Amino acid sequence: MGKKFKGCTLARQEGWYKSHRESFESGRVYEPFLRTDDVPSHGVKSKVPHFRDARRLVHVLSLNELWMYLHLANNPFVIDVYEQYAIPLDTSLAIADMLEVKHPVYADTRVPIVQTIDFMARMINPETGEESLKAFPVKQPEDAQKLRTAQKLALQEGYCRLEDIEYELSTSEVLRTVHSQNLDTLYRHRDLPVFLERVAKRWLPNFFGALSDDRHARAAHLVERASTATGVNYDIGVSIFYNALWHKQICFNWSQYLRLEKAASDLGLGAHAA
Repeated sequence: MGKKFKGCTLARQEGWYKSHRESFESGRVYEPFLRTDDVPSHGVKSKVPHFRDARRLVHVLSLNELWMYLHLANNPFVIDVYEQYAIPLDTSLAIADMLEVKHPVYADTRVPIVQTIDFMARMINPETGEESLKAFPVKQPEDAQKLRTAQKLALQEGYCRLEDIEYELSTSEVLRTVHSQNLDTLYRHRDLPVFLERVAKRWLPNFFGALSDDRHARAAHLVERASTATGVNYDIGVSIFYNALWHKQICFNWSQYLRLEKAASDLGLGAHAA
């Protein structure tokens, strides 16, 4: 059952926020401040299996959020992603006063609304190995330009500045791409059963051998050749192929729609340099 926002009180919000913050404790399963059941939406809402923690479902509230999450999940420097990340109410109220903007409130009670950031990613710096947080709000470009939305985003950015958190706004202009759609296709293949991980170690060299013989062959034909040489059926070969693309074990032109009937050369398939 979703949260009841009608007649919302500060005490009710404090309870929600307490549960949200406690879910960051070791051994707990992260609980987003807002879930798909909480928010009415005319767009796409979904629960997506977490890219690493099998106990978690990630609550995305729009198609743009789904695509943003897929990009984060595919980023090798992302350790974890926290969706619908809540900002402490006393902090957002102070920022609103400082910026001289009206803090969002519930229409019926005038109680200030806890503000959330669409995604907070815990990342590792590839150069220093240090961990840090980075915020990724997601908006339609036309919405981001509206005054009230811009003010709400300013509260989020102000919080990130106070906490020394990097902030990056993403819009559908950069998310609505072939790359995102390809990630959506590959996401369910990101993990292989243990026994297939061993098979994949034999399958990949066979695939690269077939590719070197004829780089203009259809991808489906190369997958079939590698699967036959490895002793597995075609469907298993496709799963291994998609898994290898997700983990960037095979070079791929992400601006091309992933279609197995396309030539390997058109898809930009190749082996990564050693």
